[in-house]
Amino acid sequence: MKHFTLLLLALPVTLACGKDGAASPPVVQGQAACGTPASAETLRVMEGLKPHCEGCHAQGTRGYFASADAFQSLMVSDARLVKAGSPDDSELVRLLEGRGNGAFKQMPIGEKSYAQLVSEGTATLPVAEVRAWIQGLTAQQRDARPDPAAPRITRMNATQAQRALYQQLGLVHEDFFNVAREYGIPMAESRGDDLYPLQPPDAVPAPRQNTTSERFYGLGGGSVMNQTSPDRSTSPTFALTLTQVSQRWCRMALGKVGNVALFPAGTKRTADPVDVKATLRRWSLHFLGERFSDAQVDALYADVFVPLSTPTDTEPAYVGVCSYFIRHPHWIFY
Repeated sequence: MKHFTLLLLALPVTLACGKDGAASPPVVQGQAACGTPASAETLRVMEGLKPHCEGCHAQGTRGYFASADAFQSLMVSDARLVKAGSPDDSELVRLLEGRGNGAFKQMPIGEKSYAQLVSEGTATLPVAEVRAWIQGLTAQQRDARPDPAAPRITRMNATQAQRALYQQLGLVHEDFFNVAREYGIPMAESRGDDLYPLQPPDAVPAPRQNTTSERFYGLGGGSVMNQTSPDRSTSPTFALTLTQVSQRWCRMALGKVGNVALFPAGTKRTADPVDVKATLRRWSLHFLGERFSDAQVDALYADVFVPLSTPTDTEPAYVGVCSYFIRHPHWIFY
């Protein structure tokens, strides 16, 4: 955990651009290095549009509303979207007014454009003020270099988490779903919600129950069909969903007849400390791709396995250790 924290903090420092390409002092977090900085009016416009735009544009390559820097760099400094001094030639204005030139004719997507939301009082920033802001903009310079404060690691998305759990735990789609049909369309019928099945709504065959999609959303999954953006933050919902799913699926894996994913042929599943610690070493490689030291194995055995073990039943202890590895930062992030 300690060196994982250091990984998050050890971000490389780049130098800001001075005149004639000369290096200036290191930039601070949240400050654009070489691009035009966001003005107070730009920030006001961003905050005015944000309630109606960030639902679909809070992250990713079109994460315009992820931060002030993102809005300035991805939106304001992109002449294809905001043409300084010319509102009529700015795609942002056209989208807000419901006359976009691209695949989408309006923003937000739905029955009403932003301008219509303003007219009915739902949105508070008039399009006229967006136009005035663009009219007053001078040429904007975009910083083409990477953001020095950007994270250098990425959280697994929901689909990656599901596939990794299937493979590492020795589980398959058929452990959770039966083949079914609805109006002749193939569907995935859950074998029971107590198994904690999860399936993206866009999967083929699609799940019949909403609960399976809800867990997928809980892990941060998105849906093109339902216009739901993916979320790679480590939110409380993600942590709770992963905890519940990992514990239930670890128990399934341990109880699955013939499953050798966690206990290959020749290994022992006992309460003997020697056997248990051998399993912990093997699982550290299996789940995390790294070999735990003797001190780490001893601590995991004492802090997780022993408190959950009983003289007659070691299953809760093995479930707890299995879930521990899945909830480890080195499993969640890459």
